[in-house]
Amino acid sequence: MRVGFPGGPRLEWYDRNPYHRFQSFQNNNTAPHAITDRWSYTVPAGKKAFVEAGQTYARRVTAAAPVGLVQVTISIQPSGAGVAILLVSQIITNNVGDGDHAEIGSGPVLYPGDLIKGTTYDGSTAGTINLNVTSEITEFDA
Repeated sequence: MRVGFPGGPRLEWYDRNPYHRFQSFQNNNTAPHAITDRWSYTVPAGKKAFVEAGQTYARRVTAAAPVGLVQVTISIQPSGAGVAILLVSQIITNNVGDGDHAEIGSGPVLYPGDLIKGTTYDGSTAGTINLNVTSEITEFDA
């Protein structure tokens, strides 16, 4: 009797038909706005995806009157489950140049049907913000 793996051992994730995806939104002097999805990605059937990196960034360019919360978020919604925040940057101050950023160098593995998205929000009444929400994802055969 022969024991072993037919066709050899299973390849590593990065050798299983990888496809590199780069999701990004960058904008300068953005006016106040409601919660806005800037990009999204859903893992297709028969695939998995590895979140290799992510960044959120917000910086006040001009003062608001009055100030409101500014938030930049990368969130994950597993298939059939609630939303989990992966990264968030927030500012509530009103000084020109105030900002916040967050980075991740290695993230979770996403499964078929899982959703990852980048959103922005500025609850101020006036003023402008520089925004960046970016992720680097490698999709591969499950």
